[in-house]
Amino acid sequence: MESMVAASDTRRLDLVLEKLYRDGGYDFRDYKRGTITRRLSRRLYATGAGTYLEYLRFLDSHPEEYQRLADDLTIKVSDFFRSRISFQQLAHLVLPELLSYKEAVGEKMIRFWSVACARGEEPYSIAILLDEFLGQRRYEFDISIQATDISQWALSRAHTGEYCLTDLKGIPESVMQNCFTCIGEYYKVRADIKQMVSFSHFNLASITRPPFTGLDCIFCCNVLIYWQKQLQERVLGMLCDVLSSPGYLVLGEVESPTSNIRRRLVCLDSRAKIYKKVA
Repeated sequence: MESMVAASDTRRLDLVLEKLYRDGGYDFRDYKRGTITRRLSRRLYATGAGTYLEYLRFLDSHPEEYQRLADDLTIKVSDFFRSRISFQQLAHLVLPELLSYKEAVGEKMIRFWSVACARGEEPYSIAILLDEFLGQRRYEFDISIQATDISQWALSRAHTGEYCLTDLKGIPESVMQNCFTCIGEYYKVRADIKQMVSFSHFNLASITRPPFTGLDCIFCCNVLIYWQKQLQERVLGMLCDVLSSPGYLVLGEVESPTSNIRRRLVCLDSRAKIYKKVA
């Protein structure tokens, strides 16, 4: 499949990405080229285009292809509590400190953002953790978990809050019983947990001003690894801007802030990749 497109044909690849941005509204121009080339090859194969130029002509006559291309270029792999160490340290480090601060200043709002939520596993995991950590005190707070993604297909799945048994692998039996309802072959997130999460479409790579501010904690996991450094720096700077002080940033296990952004953060746990904004 990949032999159809010369790996060195970067100029025509740039034309495809520019067209996807200008006409389709999806910005993948600063993504790492290796990932883009491999995934774009699948769309060429699916559409019968033998070259990037043929694919450009296909886009002109098939506007629905923009969404399909964006979906294929987006990594949608996730699991509940995907990074165990991150969620453990969220419970042990972040939430006690955050709650202590909220009580000290008399504030009742708790605001999280899952910036690349895929099919909803990450924001629902956050909601489940907050439910378990707070217990009956949960109803003392106004909890908002914003969940965004570039993929409309993934968001449509996330909205349902329904998962098959294989999607829930590794979840403790107590969580399965307390937080999900079995409906036929599917397990549905408990209604009051689901209500904590709001889903919306958002392209993190192409927006300079995010739709949320005053956030207590942002999950930006397994996103940076697909971007070139200049995009990493721009997005991380934007996320730091909308974090409260104190505020917490959680990255993927193989990700780290760029050197410029690191000056704005204190590392709370280098293994869990949890950082704190203090000013």
